[in-house]
Amino acid sequence: MRNLLLLGLLFGLVSSFPAAAESGDAAAILKAIHLRDRGKDVLWDLAIDLTDRSGDTRQRTGKIYRRTLEGVRSEQVTVFLSPANIRHTALLKVEAEDSSDYMWLYLPALKTTKRVPPAERGDKFVGTDFTMEDVNLGFEYEDYLGAVQETTAEGGHPVAIMRIEPKTDELKRDLGFDYSIAKVRTDQAIIIDQRFFKGEREIRHNQALDIQLVDGILTPMDLKSHDLVNDHKTDLRVLKASYNSGVPASYFGQDALAREMYH
Repeated sequence: MRNLLLLGLLFGLVSSFPAAAESGDAAAILKAIHLRDRGKDVLWDLAIDLTDRSGDTRQRTGKIYRRTLEGVRSEQVTVFLSPANIRHTALLKVEAEDSSDYMWLYLPALKTTKRVPPAERGDKFVGTDFTMEDVNLGFEYEDYLGAVQETTAEGGHPVAIMRIEPKTDELKRDLGFDYSIAKVRTDQAIIIDQRFFKGEREIRHNQALDIQLVDGILTPMDLKSHDLVNDHKTDLRVLKASYNSGVPASYFGQDALAREMYH
């Protein structure tokens, strides 16, 4: 599987993880992010603000539905509910049994479902500053190399400052960055701050804020992304989060996207 962090890292959810993660071992920290507890299923209600360089803000609402299969694989739908011109625009991501990841983007105006090729995973998700890879809640740690540069403490939590880099040049091209510098709470396996670089130029800054315990699972309630190249910002707030609530299996399929069944 080749599934990036971005919001996989940013959307880190965990209740327990290998104790080795707190030892400063980079591989153990990345694996702990991967193994974080997300529950059997996830439902997030979202409010999204998009702010351009002049300070003008547009608002959107949406949802994330996710379920875990066999304790390892997952399926996820991220869907917009407003405004009307993008209602039901949705991204479906499936981790298949052959260890591959597949994504489809549904465009309601065209009544079309488009397969998202690997080369487009680093593209922005429908006008936001989060990429299509970002909006998926998983993180395939085996795709990355990590190095702990410093250990410190913030807000009463031990923090590792890490360099995280896609393993191959192909992944770097697909994901749109060469490496990132991340702050990881090692007692929670959550990346709280991540800066992305292309060469030596910082191109994007993501943050996970207001981390709360919901249904026994740690949840960042405010996720921010700042495109430093275009000076454009996205603020994604989780208005309501629930876990293990029985999200229907019928939500996860291309036919579900076409039926526009999300509400």
